[in-house]
Parts: sequence; C-alpha cells; structure tokens
Amino acid sequence: MRTPILTLLVLALIGSAEAIIPNLSAADIAQARRDGDAMNVKDSGYVLGNYLIKAYNEDVILRPNTPEIDGIVLATPFEKIRYETYLSNLEGKPMTDARAGTLASTLAGKLTFRVYSHSPFAVDDEEEQWQLAYQADKIVANPDKQKSYLDFFKPATLTIAGKTYTAKPVVDGPYRDNFTLPSGEATSRNLGVVFYTFDIKNLPTKGAFTFKFDDSRGKAYDIKSDLSSYR
Repeated sequence: MRTPILTLLVLALIGSAEAIIPNLSAADIAQARRDGDAMNVKDSGYVLGNYLIKAYNEDVILRPNTPEIDGIVLATPFEKIRYETYLSNLEGKPMTDARAGTLASTLAGKLTFRVYSHSPFAVDDEEEQWQLAYQADKIVANPDKQKSYLDFFKPATLTIAGKTYTAKPVVDGPYRDNFTLPSGEATSRNLGVVFYTFDIKNLPTKGAFTFKFDDSRGKAYDIKSDLSSYR
C-alpha cells in the first residue's frame, strides 16, 4: 500500500540538471526508469535528492513550533517516472514499457509540487477544530470524504519570468499515523499530501521561481528555487 509519509532521503544525485524537460524522450524515460530501478527498496528507500526543495520535519517527532508542513517536493515529469518506477518495484510490479510511455504522455507539460503535511491537532480533536475553522472559513466540503485539516488548503501560485500562475489543491488523504510529542507522549494525527500542478507547456524550463501557498491555518510559505537545478 502506498502511504503519503515523507521519508527525507536527501542524498545527492549523480550528475547535474540543466533544465526541466516538459516532454520526455524515449532516452529520458529510460534514464528515469534506470534511476528508479537503482534505488534499493529494502535498504536505502527512495532518494529524493534536490527534488526535495524544502524540509521542515525529518521524522515523526513533533518538536516545539513544528509546522504542519513536513516537506515540499518538486515533481517534474522525469522525477515522477523515477518515483513511480521505485514504487512499482516496492509493490512487486515492475514498471513496463507500456505503462512508462502512458505515464510520460500523461505527465507531459506538467509541473507538480507535492506538499507533505500532518494535522496540527490530535485525531480526537480534529472534528471540533474543523467545526471551529469552518465558522471562520466556510469552505465547500466534500460530503464523501472525511473532514480534516486538508479541507482548508487553498490555491497556490507559481511565479516565473515575471508572470504568476495559479493551481488548485488536489488532496490525497487524510491518512493516520502515530507521532511523538516533545514530552515523549504518543499522539495520533491525520496526514496527507496536497498536490499543486501547473501547466508548463509554455513556460521557461530554467530560471528562478517562487512557489507560494498557505497551510490549513493560514501560515504562509514562500519557496524560492531555480528550475535550472532540476531535470
């Protein structure tokens, strides 16, 4: 089963990227698959490398003033093929040529930010806190999904080359996991991943960018990096 927990493996990747590739060639797909296959699913886990553009929490210990955001991953088409190849091996169903090709076509021209997060509240308090938040921010909740802090994420923006683009949040979750408070006491929290996907077909493939979003409680995040650092 795939889980949204972020394992912060920030080992350096071999080589250096020069620009994002919106449309992967057959050679690009093959290289991404080789990178994913090379990761040991039992020992080292998935190596994010510099695709992890910001890390806040590196484990399940919630330290004082720990933000609800655990980490932010920049998922280019190339990184996504790597990731899906790794996950396929983890599940015992290796990536096939046909699936890799279909996946590459689906991902073409898309740049996704994966925002890993956990609830600021214990599971037992989540419903009450949701109701309090709803009184101030009457969102349109999905009646088919469990109410959680993830409902309060809003659209994000990506600014590059002087232009700003907007993406709506797509949520995977909530899931549940155990964390440890500074006191050593265990606490059960909801967690999940928020995806923000931007169309980059007509955007520069290199250059500085700023990614901005607010978490469920309105805390602002302003992330700066350079597309030239990724493939």
